[in-house]
Amino acid sequence: MPKIKTSKEEVLRKVIPILRTRGVQNSSMSELAKVCGIQKSHFYYYFNNKEELIKEVLSSVYSYFKYNLFKIIDSTSLTLPEKVEKMRQLMDKIFRVSDGGCIMANTALETIHLNPTYGKEIQSFFTDFITGLQGLLEPNYSPEESLILAEQMVQDIEGGILLAQVYNDQKYINNAVSRMEKLILTNESIL
Repeated sequence: MPKIKTSKEEVLRKVIPILRTRGVQNSSMSELAKVCGIQKSHFYYYFNNKEELIKEVLSSVYSYFKYNLFKIIDSTSLTLPEKVEKMRQLMDKIFRVSDGGCIMANTALETIHLNPTYGKEIQSFFTDFITGLQGLLEPNYSPEESLILAEQMVQDIEGGILLAQVYNDQKYINNAVSRMEKLILTNESIL
């Protein structure tokens, strides 16, 4: 019999890997409850419906990423190469260690045209991702160049995540992250 007592945070932690690999549409509340070891009705103690659960998941992932991203970027004790290494470690933890790729991109691709409910969280995630990378680029590039490069890096990284999933080969994300590192650590204008 499933256990009854669990925290909202524990529920979110357990459903994230399932949603990352199976997606929103292919994950039923019954399956998610089973993974959490709770009754389906217990979900409704924390979440009014599946949409609310997904919004909480995306908010949780976004908060984690934003906190860790800007902790690296805003650090006054780290050099630029150390920040880049910490960024690599953060991306390893979020995008490479987990099956299924980027939950934000996956959810956007799956739902954005059918149900824009999650659009705000997804857009905020990518905006902060771009802003964070732009902050790392600004010591070596103009504000305009750093924005363009940051947008290109996010596109490259997300494409690398996608191709790593399609081909089951981490070289795509590794190459994208290596290109990011090279751009951040160089001081040559490319535009």
